Amino acid sequence: MGNKKSFGMSVGTSSILVIIVVVCLVCFAGLSIVSANADYQLSRRLAERTSSYYEAASLANEQLSRLDSTLRSVCAECENEEEFRNKIKESYADSLTFSFPVSDTQALSVAVTPVYPVRENAPVFQVTSFRVVTTTEQELDRSLPVLFHD
Repeated sequence: MGNKKSFGMSVGTSSILVIIVVVCLVCFAGLSIVSANADYQLSRRLAERTSSYYEAASLANEQLSRLDSTLRSVCAECENEEEFRNKIKESYADSLTFSFPVSDTQALSVAVTPVYPVRENAPVFQVTSFRVVTTTEQELDRSLPVLFHD
């Protein structure tokens, strides 16, 4: 009857458990640092791209303001819509397109069409396009063995 076996924890088991917990905490700390750095780099690139877009948009708006004053002065010299259109065609095309660089591969493209104003303070042009376009041909990365459908 004195053969009772005791299955208690030994001294080494708690030390191993503490070591495993510390190693797990160090791994999670390293992953947190890597994740925070990746988020910082992404936020920095996004902030640079956003500021360059708004710089290009500011330049586009300045160009549109100059175009507005030019078209208004042309309109003041004309007596009717036909004469206005003829003067515009002498200096410009039917549609005007301006491009402002956003990055190495993108540009802000603004297209406007001159319009004869029907009343005194009516607009003299209509913006038909105000968008970011890709200026270079994008190449697909085909280095990985992935199926591509062309």
